[in-house]
Amino acid sequence: MQENFSDVDRKITALVWGGTVSELIFKRWSQGFEWSVDERCALIQQFGGPCAVIAPVQGYFLQKLLFDDGGGECLPQNNAEADLENISESERDKFFAMALVSMLTMMNKSSWTLCVSNSADNCKSSITEGGSSQISSCLTDSPIHDFHSSLRLRKCSCETELHSFLLNDLSSFMSPFGVLKFLYSVILSKGVDNVINEMDNPDVPLIDSIHGHGSQNLINLLICGQAVSNVFDGNRDVAGLCLRGIPNPCHIGFLTLLEKLRYCTVGTYLKRPKYPVWLLGSETHLSVLFSRECSLVAPDSILDRAHKIFDQYDPEDNGFVATSSLEDLLRELDLVNEPEYVQIMCENLDPEGLGVIIRSKFFEEFFSNENKKTLPDRFDLFHYNGLSQSHQDGKVRFRKGTARHIDWQECSGKTADSAIESCLQMRWPGIWLTWQDLPAPSLN
Repeated sequence: MQENFSDVDRKITALVWGGTVSELIFKRWSQGFEWSVDERCALIQQFGGPCAVIAPVQGYFLQKLLFDDGGGECLPQNNAEADLENISESERDKFFAMALVSMLTMMNKSSWTLCVSNSADNCKSSITEGGSSQISSCLTDSPIHDFHSSLRLRKCSCETELHSFLLNDLSSFMSPFGVLKFLYSVILSKGVDNVINEMDNPDVPLIDSIHGHGSQNLINLLICGQAVSNVFDGNRDVAGLCLRGIPNPCHIGFLTLLEKLRYCTVGTYLKRPKYPVWLLGSETHLSVLFSRECSLVAPDSILDRAHKIFDQYDPEDNGFVATSSLEDLLRELDLVNEPEYVQIMCENLDPEGLGVIIRSKFFEEFFSNENKKTLPDRFDLFHYNGLSQSHQDGKVRFRKGTARHIDWQECSGKTADSAIESCLQMRWPGIWLTWQDLPAPSLN
């Protein structure tokens, strides 16, 4: 069933674009999903901005292509390597449709609204010398009005119908405006009001009106299905104000260089997703890191769980907890916590009576026998950046790297060799990378 878009035009425009729509920014977002001619399974990004949609879609596509969803475990597909290099167009379309379905079903479990259009109504595409689709000059004085007036809404009431429609009509999303049509489909399937209600500040649009970058609300919406504003786990109360973070574990994750710069703290739900696929955020761009090594997302070890609980008593990451919290901390860790024992431990761990217990002393006392090694000595990983100008040769391809995990004595005094290494060290302290083709790939 199809209906006109005009009824939701005003509300979705305000949510996505804000009070005014810059024609320049709108044109930068007006591309379709498009495959690189140099890497069969890599999407290309023509201009800065739409990575906030393209990178999550790329991440979910890789998750569907490389890993088996059966049994609720991270299991590599048997022919994952061949899929990346030799996949047929029909197989690629199948996994791409599966990725779009997976993202849409995070928004709604029973019905979905897809934005489709008769692209010939108001716009046509032209091909540049590089072969990429661009918006032609046939637009009127209001490009976004032309786009909205061409949209039709298609309702799907079951997942089978949704998958069938997407698979048979992928061209609608591969044509000009396809990225925006999918973004609008996500928002309408979830409900405009539902998206607004999840945002800490609903007056901030999903797409920045000055620079055209996607907001963290938009990134989170496409990663976990909720347009929350923060990247920590759960909700936090700050001076009586409830700040909402990631509510549940996610299929793909998120790491950001901004954490290294101490602008935010990424929680476990995003650092340890179900599958080893992560969006990587710089100050201005999103790329994707992925690996076939499922141990990267293995369940928490006893030591990991202990560190996570310790963090709850040290929310500001000071590296210590108050001695008054020791009894509660031991109880939550299922350790001996009788008052007499707690008093002895306080005196042992805080002999100077400063009122604090240092993290290193605590773990040396209670977890010195736990295995600290959770990663293989070496493992391969791959980096994707959809912008051709971010590659030295201008070709959008996956970059292969080898990661090595070293202990703190070996890495003492060593600084990260690249921005991507700095970013990953927020998830795996002591990780160092070498790349198949120098230099290291760019996060921007």
